Amino acid sequence: MFLLRQLTVRNLPYSHCQDFSGMMDGIQQRVAIHGSCLIENCSKNISKKDSSTTFFHLSETNDNSDVIESCVSVLHNGGVVALPTDTIYGIACLAQSTEAVDRLYKIKGRSDTKPIAICVGESFDVCQWTRFPQPFVDAISHKTGIIDDKTYYRACSPTVLNEMLSDFLPGPVTIVTERAPALNSELNPKNSTVGIRVPDCEFIRNLANRLREPLALTSANTSGSTSSLCVEDFRNLWGKIDVVVDAGTIEDDSTKMKLARDGSTVFRIMPDGQSFKVLRPGCAYQKTTKTLREKWNLTEV
Repeated sequence: MFLLRQLTVRNLPYSHCQDFSGMMDGIQQRVAIHGSCLIENCSKNISKKDSSTTFFHLSETNDNSDVIESCVSVLHNGGVVALPTDTIYGIACLAQSTEAVDRLYKIKGRSDTKPIAICVGESFDVCQWTRFPQPFVDAISHKTGIIDDKTYYRACSPTVLNEMLSDFLPGPVTIVTERAPALNSELNPKNSTVGIRVPDCEFIRNLANRLREPLALTSANTSGSTSSLCVEDFRNLWGKIDVVVDAGTIEDDSTKMKLARDGSTVFRIMPDGQSFKVLRPGCAYQKTTKTLREKWNLTEV
């Protein structure tokens, strides 16, 4: 059987899409091969005015490097991609591209007063784009016995903070702290802080590592609507996004599915360096707060 690696949904009337589906009778509507797939059919929500959207289905038998390279090309050209994380599906663009971030807000219908988090590939990348309160760094250094002798040329030590960050990342946790000067000043310009995370999801981490710069990452849904656990959940956005990466349903178990829809647990390290504040309970609240309190001696406020 001949398998298509990918399908680009172009500006066709929906009847044409139906005709195409008819041609595929007897063939599975979603077929995975080498990191890509044929998506079942076109969406009624994709109008003639919409730009083309490319769909990929992730393979479980290879590293999906072909999909990653396609996404890199799209992102470098100001594009927006939808992709899986360890909790829900998200939509992402380059955080350092103001134009792409503006487009991300428009796709979601999100108020520009609501900040968007960033995503990196490794926990040690966190300190490149954020700054932690010095009292907090000093307290971690005292507890671990690790001293950074290179603070003369960097304001935040990945060496000192490595153990603390590794307790939460990779994982379904977003840490809010001060933004670093290197981060795009037009990203959340009304906020001196930024949320940063490293999802426990191989594909998005490999993509971020390949890019070597942060992704602006938010949930794949219109603002205020239910989070998405599969690509069909945000079908209404397909025509506005350049690439949709399909990894199937993120959670099959009903209990885990409910938790996953809650998204990541979001907490902020407070300026005093001795306390934290939970901004969103999310799916890892109990474990996260217990670790902050019992291991790192922080007080919840």
